[in-house]
Amino acid sequence: MKNVAIFYASKGGVTKDFAEKIASKINADVINIKDVEVKALEDYKNVILMSSSYFFGALCEDWGSKVKLLHTVDFTNKNVALVAVGSCERHADSFCSGVADFYDKLANSGARFIGFVNAKDYNYTFSRLQFGNYLRALCLDKADADKNDERINKWVENIKHFLA
Repeated sequence: MKNVAIFYASKGGVTKDFAEKIASKINADVINIKDVEVKALEDYKNVILMSSSYFFGALCEDWGSKVKLLHTVDFTNKNVALVAVGSCERHADSFCSGVADFYDKLANSGARFIGFVNAKDYNYTFSRLQFGNYLRALCLDKADADKNDERINKWVENIKHFLA
């Protein structure tokens, strides 16, 4: 079994760029979900699911029907981290909410979720990812380039020991 992969969907390339940046820090494979079957997730011990969030909390369309097939993968004892790309400014009322679909599908799958971040580090009014004082995913804001590198570095440090 391979160690770490980032499965992503990207419409304009921003999410892909973030995936590659994160992968370089944790030695992960980077896989565009549109190029593989969902069963490819079974080949990895640690899985990062990543997507941009569109409109009012929709996943990138390349995840489409594949999200509905996540239940066919055995996530027992897998570490799963979520990464969302969105915009606080344009979608403060649904910030990165599309990625919550991953959590909803896998909440009872046996997966061990890692990589929650402090919600106070963001300026939004609502997100389906919020759980108490935390967001269930690393959220990257396309318009907040100055903070993205810092957020990625802090998040990577927090999850690295799970990926060993």
